[in-house]
Amino acid sequence: MQGNSSGRSWAEAGAVIIAAMMLGGCAAKPLTDTPPWSTHLFSESRSNISPGELSLPLAVSWEKDVSDFRLLRPFPKEQLSSPALHDGLLYVGSTNDRFYAVDLSTGKVKWRYHAMQPIEASPTVTGDMVCFGSADGVMRCLDHAGKVLWEYQARSEILSSPAVSGGRLFFNSQDDRVHALDAKTGERAWTYSRATYTVVSPRIYGSPARSGDGSLFFLFSDGHIVSLDEETGTEAWSRQVIGSFERAGKWRRSPLYRDGVVYVIDGNDAVQALDAATGEVRGVYSVTKARDFVIPDRRSVVLVGETALVALDRLSGAILWKKELSTGATSSVFAAGGQLFVLSSFKKAFLGLDFLSRDKGRMEAVSLRDGSTSWTTTLGSDAAANASAAYSRVAVLTNKGKLTVFEPR
Repeated sequence: MQGNSSGRSWAEAGAVIIAAMMLGGCAAKPLTDTPPWSTHLFSESRSNISPGELSLPLAVSWEKDVSDFRLLRPFPKEQLSSPALHDGLLYVGSTNDRFYAVDLSTGKVKWRYHAMQPIEASPTVTGDMVCFGSADGVMRCLDHAGKVLWEYQARSEILSSPAVSGGRLFFNSQDDRVHALDAKTGERAWTYSRATYTVVSPRIYGSPARSGDGSLFFLFSDGHIVSLDEETGTEAWSRQVIGSFERAGKWRRSPLYRDGVVYVIDGNDAVQALDAATGEVRGVYSVTKARDFVIPDRRSVVLVGETALVALDRLSGAILWKKELSTGATSSVFAAGGQLFVLSSFKKAFLGLDFLSRDKGRMEAVSLRDGSTSWTTTLGSDAAANASAAYSRVAVLTNKGKLTVFEPR
């Protein structure tokens, strides 16, 4: 009897321990109250900076596979839809033709929508709808339960994240057209076309930037950045900043608006600062060949090169700090909590054999104050899509279709 009692005690204790471990593993840390990351590059100004706090170090909160499985793949695998974080949910599309709404704390899928076509555009989320484009040129707006509110058919694929303002929704399609729609019904208000048709158009993964005073800024395949009036679609000004997209690369192609100035990477991989009202050049930052950049404050600009970061004083051009990255080539950046998070890619060889190498990713947090490294982690794959940060979480979708969310450790 004593032996049986002891056996039951050990079994009961084991069950309690296992249950405690399961409960502990499933317990979600509370989300902090921060502004949402509701569209591509955080806001419709495309600032790519979250003003919310974010404590380091980070650890993986949960992961989910949303990969596209195909036996025959003629092109390299790549995911381009960056997550939107809004009201405790994560919204993201995938090349597996599906769009997901996921609980940001737990990773539980709330609902999914089958678009029947790859989704490479990043979504935009408002208080009552979530909108995204797909490879067949359809812009869709769904409610927060996943029900389709309306659909609009453009003539070519959509890689841009829409801007929503004044009851209208604005986006550009890959045939160099801008579409202005009624945000409630999807009916067309106006269309702007650059009329730059070519047999093979470059895939420009860029979204429109808004000034907040009625102006929209687009970068087109003819290398022109154009300012449009959001009410009428009338062109205010245009300026050619890129001679040719023969070497399009994975550079940032979304303009950035801040304090009356529009910033864009030009054909020389420099960041041009243009007057938002006139298009006149107000500054050029070319210390390094920029793939990406952020404007963290009224004083500085941080240029992101292939393997280096350079912070400059925007008025004097003086170098504030410079940092060489230790691993790989940069893919993209985002800023949150006083840190610049750099996503980079590198090759990892198996058994020392180059032909067995695999693409890996790395995320490194660098202080915006002095460029010192604060935290690093390795990703299971490289990532082409921009990451997102809100509610004390960081979300990234890798090219292997692994959706990963980090939280403070």
